[in-house]
Amino acid sequence: MGLLRVLTGLAPLAAALRPQPDTFNSTFRLSEAQLAPLNLTAADAADIEVVVRFERSNWATGSVLTDPFYTSLPANASDAAPGAVLKVEAFTNTTPYTIAPALALSRFVYQSVSVNGTRVPVSAFILWPYEPRVRRGAAAVDDRRAPLVAWGHGTSGVDAECAPSHIRNLWYQFTAPYTLALAGFAVVGTDYAGLGVSKNANGATIEHEYLGLSAQGNDILYSAQAAQAAFPGELTGDFVVMGHSQGGGAAWAAAQQQLRAKIPGYLGSIAVAPVTNLIELSSKDIAHSVRLVRAAKAIMYAIKGVSLADILTDTAFKFLDLILGIQGCSSASSVALAKVRAANPRQALVRTDFFQTKAAKEFVNMTMPGGKDFADPLLVIHGAADRILSVNITEKYVIETCRRYPRRKFEYVRVPQQGHPSVLYATQQLWINWLDDRFAEDRGQQPLTANHGVSVTNNCTVREVGRSSPRPLSQYQDGMSYFLEFAQQKYQVA
Repeated sequence: MGLLRVLTGLAPLAAALRPQPDTFNSTFRLSEAQLAPLNLTAADAADIEVVVRFERSNWATGSVLTDPFYTSLPANASDAAPGAVLKVEAFTNTTPYTIAPALALSRFVYQSVSVNGTRVPVSAFILWPYEPRVRRGAAAVDDRRAPLVAWGHGTSGVDAECAPSHIRNLWYQFTAPYTLALAGFAVVGTDYAGLGVSKNANGATIEHEYLGLSAQGNDILYSAQAAQAAFPGELTGDFVVMGHSQGGGAAWAAAQQQLRAKIPGYLGSIAVAPVTNLIELSSKDIAHSVRLVRAAKAIMYAIKGVSLADILTDTAFKFLDLILGIQGCSSASSVALAKVRAANPRQALVRTDFFQTKAAKEFVNMTMPGGKDFADPLLVIHGAADRILSVNITEKYVIETCRRYPRRKFEYVRVPQQGHPSVLYATQQLWINWLDDRFAEDRGQQPLTANHGVSVTNNCTVREVGRSSPRPLSQYQDGMSYFLEFAQQKYQVA
């Protein structure tokens, strides 16, 4: 009987096998009308189509525009309080996802607050550990509840289809969410407003206020509050915020927003490779101006009297139309931008005079992290070899924040030889230990992690890691050279 089971299990492998491209689940084609405004060629179109097909093949649940989880909202979605739970999918089928083994998934929709204070529904996922992490000082009754990390993802795009909760690998896979959950933490990952849920209860379109970081900070804080309300028996009543890149800026902004939001159970924030001052980044390096193109609508909504025409050139309008028309996310946007620049080499995307305007300064003051008071403790980590976001700009705002608010607990860690995504891998032990200390301190335990940094103030320390690495730092891998792909056939996971 046992041999029969083995032979039965081998039957699928004996069938005719076929190769699987990474664009296996899409037949997307660009139209001539989409190509012409930007002078794109047939060769340009072919490259963009490859990337869009790749992105769509990584949708776990099909389009968010046809998935009832994202399109059907309850009657109270318009007036529910921030942090309120609007709907819950306690069990999400993980079969179409590429999550790590021994993890479980839930999705829910909750209420958050936009840059200008409007209430807005937002989707999110919860990644569940097989067993909760053992916490120092925890009572026996707490052993069944998982410590909660509220995660803020980096740039996935500005279209509704760019929501991590419907992407097979939840966008960041082992870079943080899988690692946290496998270590015993529950991870609540907000999609951010405008990603996932694309319309409010009245049918109006929800725009993603890209790099309106005060809004994304709200999204993270209220995702934790809503997750705890939806699963009170499974999650601890306290939580730590963590994010990277856009999410790193959002995590820092969440620490600032927490002074007003006062979400119960907040224990601190970890901001990794954070966006700080968008205007400064964009004005110093024109390559970063694409971020300002994506963020233009957030600026328009935040600052009265500002129009898109005050920020963007005609070429940028056409580029945005292309990206939103093809429902392109981060990869498609990057490739399309390269093609647009090549086809229109003399055309700028951003009106450079906008950098000096009062509106630009107001947007920074209203939404950006750094140099402002915050709910401590705060840990900021940045790779010294980061080519996406300047470590120098981050350090400028670290020092400014420490000097303005010397009584706040602030720790900055510089990571030599590591870039934008790899810094999360290089410091994994550091941030997991920091999380353990936060949950332990909440139960009266002393931190186990020593901080041997140089003091800027009594409560602010700056340090560098990597000095005890067993190999020369130049020998370590920088950047990712792999991706997770959904396996359709047995031989692919043999």
